[in-house]
Amino acid sequence: MTIDNVNGIPGNSVTGKRSRYILENRVIATNRYNFNTVLNANINQHIDFTAGGSFQYQKNHYYKEVEDLLGGDFYMDLNQFAERDFATSTEANQNNLNRPNRIVKEGDRLGYNYDIDIKRAAVWAQTVVKFNKIDFFVSAEHSYTSFFRTGNARVGLFPNNSYGKSKVNNFYNYTFKGGATYKIDGRNYLFANGAYMTRAPFFENAYIAPRTRDAVQDNLSSEKITSAEAGYVMNAPKLKIRLTGFYTQIQDQINVLTFYHDEYRNFVNYAISGIDKMHFGGEFGIDAKIYKGLSVNAGASVGRYYFTGRQNATVTVDNSSALVSQDLIYAKNYRVPTPQEAYTIGLDYRSPKFWFINVNFNYFDNMWLDFNPLRRTENAVNGIPANDPLRSDILDQERLKSQYTLDAFAGYSWLMNNKFKSLKKRHFLVFNLGVNNILNNQNIVTGGFEQLRFDFAEKNVNKFPARKFYAYGINFFASVGLRF
Repeated sequence: MTIDNVNGIPGNSVTGKRSRYILENRVIATNRYNFNTVLNANINQHIDFTAGGSFQYQKNHYYKEVEDLLGGDFYMDLNQFAERDFATSTEANQNNLNRPNRIVKEGDRLGYNYDIDIKRAAVWAQTVVKFNKIDFFVSAEHSYTSFFRTGNARVGLFPNNSYGKSKVNNFYNYTFKGGATYKIDGRNYLFANGAYMTRAPFFENAYIAPRTRDAVQDNLSSEKITSAEAGYVMNAPKLKIRLTGFYTQIQDQINVLTFYHDEYRNFVNYAISGIDKMHFGGEFGIDAKIYKGLSVNAGASVGRYYFTGRQNATVTVDNSSALVSQDLIYAKNYRVPTPQEAYTIGLDYRSPKFWFINVNFNYFDNMWLDFNPLRRTENAVNGIPANDPLRSDILDQERLKSQYTLDAFAGYSWLMNNKFKSLKKRHFLVFNLGVNNILNNQNIVTGGFEQLRFDFAEKNVNKFPARKFYAYGINFFASVGLRF
């Protein structure tokens, strides 16, 4: 095959075997720089003051490169979806109008090519005040975050907002924290802490389709987070107990999902805003010494993590910036996909001869599959009667089965000075061995998600089954180290 006007140069022709399919690598090259400074000051015997500043700069370079031409001589750097949708256009299918009709070979870059620059500067201060019966602290942070996109290719579909530096998105944020500890006596304490903060949105969720253009979601704003905890601590020689209750409210999160939409027969960008969550629950831990080096430890975390409101989604086709749909997602009271209950109990023995062994049984429950927002819209259940079981099949969130593991860890520290008398300081050769999932439970589902594709025509929930992640069966690690 002969390709004419390669790289947009009239008369520049290349002849050879053109690959229609290739293997490609999707690369994210990251450079990150951090600067931190801290000032510690002891005002008097009761007051400690700490302050600091930080600056972070990160540059991510996103691009694709040819891994294997699968027998061909070259590949055309063209947008094949645009060729289908805009067959009469000579520019829409170009991934880079600055080098039209570009051919690439193994190791060359192709397709999208852009940078994301992120900067964050912050200053903070904290004061800790300590008295005989009560301690308390207050702290504050003020930060400034900015990010922007730089396109390294002028995309044929979006020639006016794909190349060069985009608008800079700026966010001022703040955090306020405070807490107090009341010392009942030398071993028993009560504590309470609280915080209110704002956080800049993540750039991954701000840009609607950064591979092709610099458009961002409407009305970008910072997340708002309110959090509180309170509890009791016992710290005795043979018994340690910690009991905590917590509450967190998160508001105004955003997200962007990109997937193939069967109704539009194209890839779409599903930009979601108004994501609100609520987390609350309690945690308990205990460590008790029961006999000469033998102790029992146990812990529990029981929480409820919900989406607390309806969400809004704007849908754009990937090859067009036109808005094709606005969806209201009925997400209220759906569960956040994370284990909401976890329990553990174990025995730990530590010998005075420098060896130890620990065995733990772990149990997880109340785990939920990440849900597909398209199935929680009016369009997904349109025409289905309220009492039809199919309606529940579409709307209900899948709860995963409870899971368990049994793990064991052992270690031995060999004092080398007994063998090598010339060593002046104590040197240890440390051996560690861990075995996870001793019972070889291979049915552990650690998480998963409903596919974003949905059969709107037939309402068949099994056409695109959920994807689930499974844990390893029995596995182990061993290590040898030197400590001195």
